[in-house]
Amino acid sequence: MIIENLQEFYQLLKHRQPIISIDYGIKKTGIAISNQECTIAMPLFTIEERDEKNKIAKILNLLKTYSFCAVVIGLPISMNGQPSSQTLEVQNFAKKFSIESDLPIYLQDERLTTKAANSLLKSLGVKRKERNQNDDCIAASMILETTLDSIINLKRSLGSL
Repeated sequence: MIIENLQEFYQLLKHRQPIISIDYGIKKTGIAISNQECTIAMPLFTIEERDEKNKIAKILNLLKTYSFCAVVIGLPISMNGQPSSQTLEVQNFAKKFSIESDLPIYLQDERLTTKAANSLLKSLGVKRKERNQNDDCIAASMILETTLDSIINLKRSLGSL
């Protein structure tokens, strides 16, 4: 099920279970995970798969391997705040994925994360080819980090931190 409200998403999280993050792309899809405490986001790998059914199957296999309690999917919104064709593509992917998984799914604004990931890797001296292979999983990590930070702020405002 796709959850649009962060507070509702937070309430569905399970104690000591990680979250998976997806930076969806037609050619490459980055995957990141949180630690069990949901305080740190870590890049995992990039799925290089064009077929959406195969991509979903690979992610579902990950769900079996790890005990994830939720999914965060990066939602690309244009800089002016309007949906783009890529926004609709990701929303369609999220709907299809939600049919296959009973985990709560939160769509996180991901403006400029892939660009930021590429810049980070470039500043670390990573060569272009390797940057292109890793920028999506780094972006997925940045998307997840944004959500985790928002959850921490929400917990503070609710007085539960």
